Amino acid sequence: MIPPEISVIIPVKNGGPSFEKCLLAVRSTQGVSYQVVVVDDGSIDNTVEIASKYTTDVIKLPHSAGPANARNTGAQVANGNILFFIDSDIIIPPDTLLKIKRIFEDPGVVAITGVLSDTVCYKNFCSQYKNLWMRYTYTRLPEVVSLFYTSGAAIRREIFLESGGFDTGYRRPSVEDTAFGQKLDVMGYKVFLRTDISVEHVKYYSSFALLKTDFYRSSDLVKMTLRNGMRRFLQGNKTSVPSTTIVSIALFISTFIMIMMGVLFPPIRTCFFGLCSMTIVAMLFLNSDWLFWLRFQKGWWFSLRSLFFLFMIIPAVTLGVCFGIIDYVRGRRY
Repeated sequence: MIPPEISVIIPVKNGGPSFEKCLLAVRSTQGVSYQVVVVDDGSIDNTVEIASKYTTDVIKLPHSAGPANARNTGAQVANGNILFFIDSDIIIPPDTLLKIKRIFEDPGVVAITGVLSDTVCYKNFCSQYKNLWMRYTYTRLPEVVSLFYTSGAAIRREIFLESGGFDTGYRRPSVEDTAFGQKLDVMGYKVFLRTDISVEHVKYYSSFALLKTDFYRSSDLVKMTLRNGMRRFLQGNKTSVPSTTIVSIALFISTFIMIMMGVLFPPIRTCFFGLCSMTIVAMLFLNSDWLFWLRFQKGWWFSLRSLFFLFMIIPAVTLGVCFGIIDYVRGRRY
């Protein structure tokens, strides 16, 4: 039996309606032979029944161990020479797999990662904001990245197996894809960023959900950085987080300290509050490209709302960083 050219690996837990949309989108593929491997990570709904309507390669894990473990499990049973990882709430265009097939006809290509499209079905502000932020940050990265963004990323199967796969220390959706991209970088393999591989993320965010996501993501990123060690850190920013955001976090911490100093030392309060104003202006300047980009994408009103929302996200991310450092020092490495 001739093996498929591409194996599409989808980890899922309680997929819901977006999961069936994901499978329908994969089924619309043309021009390439493919296999769909669904790994159920301990769902308690009808996810397995939905998956079974679209593929015979459905693996039901006895208990939830996280998407990293589920992807590794799927890779072990996949037959394709190319593994294409997507999440269960991702919609791929019909020509996606054909594009991937053609990209990998170049023997020098080992792995690629795609980007999110600029459209999302949910029209509320937070869902639009998060989706556009992910697109903005990724489309400004260089051609070769130390990332493997599993909303849509592909790799040669033999290289994936050689690498040992994703770090199963991550027991929930986190930065396991970033960690895997950095592993490939250390091994000497290049991951190419392909903006022509663009997928839709069917993900709804409320304000609380977005802030919670960014809090935990920043916590996990700082833990990953600490695990990798100082030498890796000094090699430069190896994540999708813009350097302007990292500086903004430092400025926010400085602003908080100066406010507290102003409260504690009234005679020189004006000096501290003046410095505080300067750091706020600096944060606005650092994020001005993002805000102006939003103005062209969604208009002035969306950009203005984003400006105010930014001053909710930066504190949440900063708290996540501090929480991650404290958690790491206490012995929790993931």
